[in-house]
Amino acid sequence: MSSSPTGVKRVSSLYTFSTSIPARKADSVITASIYLECRDWAETRRRVVEDNEYQINVESSLKRIANDIIRRLKSLTDEELEFFASSYGDDQDAMLWVALCRTYPFMSGLSRNVIVDRYARTIPDYTDAAFETYFEEEAQYHPELLGLSERSRKNMRRQVYRMLVECRLITEEGRITPLYPSPAFVSAISEDHREDLMLFPGVTLI
Repeated sequence: MSSSPTGVKRVSSLYTFSTSIPARKADSVITASIYLECRDWAETRRRVVEDNEYQINVESSLKRIANDIIRRLKSLTDEELEFFASSYGDDQDAMLWVALCRTYPFMSGLSRNVIVDRYARTIPDYTDAAFETYFEEEAQYHPELLGLSERSRKNMRRQVYRMLVECRLITEEGRITPLYPSPAFVSAISEDHREDLMLFPGVTLI
């Protein structure tokens, strides 16, 4: 299985994630809290769906969203989940961004190679053109990207933009706005994933 320059292996469905849901921080916090009560993901999903924790009337949508949120949260350790569920502000946004980037390699590479890089070079904004350039570069190593229809590609671009805004790495207008996670966040990141600190503009690997 080949790797891209970002150091992540090809994961076809997660690399394109053209049908992925937005970040949904509030629902992610609810889900993390339920998991921390029972420490069982199947039970967590059951409770989310049966109790309609997200207040979604269409059951099929509720199940799909629960599955995606749980998939993302599973990328965090129990200690990271505890931090996520109990933190707020930049710390909570940063941990959610970590979960998204661990789940979707395309997001991880974009965060490091576009958001962080542009900020380091004092380029203040994130643009559709920056996404398209990165997309084309990654398609050389992940040909599944080239299999996306034009509509799916645009949806992916919009979804990435929306997640960046939701996690407050950019403004609605596309201006890069660095998060400033606390030392507690840095300590909460698993020793096996210290490189995740490099997902954020202005933060260096410790």
